Amino acid sequence: MIEAVIILSVLLALMLAGLIVWHVRLVRSRREVERLREVLRRQGKGLTRRERRAQRVKEIVESAVDTATKVRDRGVAGLLMSSMEDLARWSQEDRTEIAKVAARDGTVTILFSDIEDSTALNEQLGDDSWVRLLGSHDKLVRACVESFGGHIVKSQGDGFMIAFSAPADAVRAGIGIQDALSDGSDRRLRRTPIRVRVGIHCGTAIERDGDLFGKNVAMAARVAAQAGGGEILVSDDIRAALHDVEDIVLVDGRDTELKGIPGVHRLWEVAVI
Repeated sequence: MIEAVIILSVLLALMLAGLIVWHVRLVRSRREVERLREVLRRQGKGLTRRERRAQRVKEIVESAVDTATKVRDRGVAGLLMSSMEDLARWSQEDRTEIAKVAARDGTVTILFSDIEDSTALNEQLGDDSWVRLLGSHDKLVRACVESFGGHIVKSQGDGFMIAFSAPADAVRAGIGIQDALSDGSDRRLRRTPIRVRVGIHCGTAIERDGDLFGKNVAMAARVAAQAGGGEILVSDDIRAALHDVEDIVLVDGRDTELKGIPGVHRLWEVAVI
């Protein structure tokens, strides 16, 4: 009698484990479908209801076949081990991007940059020369970001949105960009000088599909919009975070209103020597 109870308990546990695995895979499939829908929505190619339903059915069937194959090849124990590995990997994938940019307290430092008067410069140079100039600019910015451990969230035509763990690293990267633009080492940039404006702010942000959102992201963009060509502006929060950093000098604090953000905000210019 006891043996029968034990066997029944084991069978029930295995069935429950199988249901958990199936549910996890189903949730994962739905998430992938939603991600695909979001990508296509951004491209103006929304899925029809029939296409969404067909995609879900396809994902579920593929998951079920994969599960059955693992049971056949590895047994239930092998399936459970594989599922644990999948869960660990999915968890790692989900936090990879935010882990790259978040400090220990959960904040992130966001740097926006763009080329001053880029539209007029494009018109002056023509598309082919403009694209080549952008290539030199992008290479320079990426090198500076890499040097200071930043993460490029996205490129926005003539500018970048970049995230750093530490405010000091973001500011040093901004200084590096301005120094590299002015040292004349790139032949194309030496022949056609460009002026880049940089704005930096820090705070919490929301990560979704490798992008960052939230009021602090908007704040960083507004700070950058106040900068002039060749200038690096930082928020008062960045200034506070740099209070004991000796190699960064802030000058010319000024109060300004930022579009869409209530109140008056003090911005500080970074001295680029």
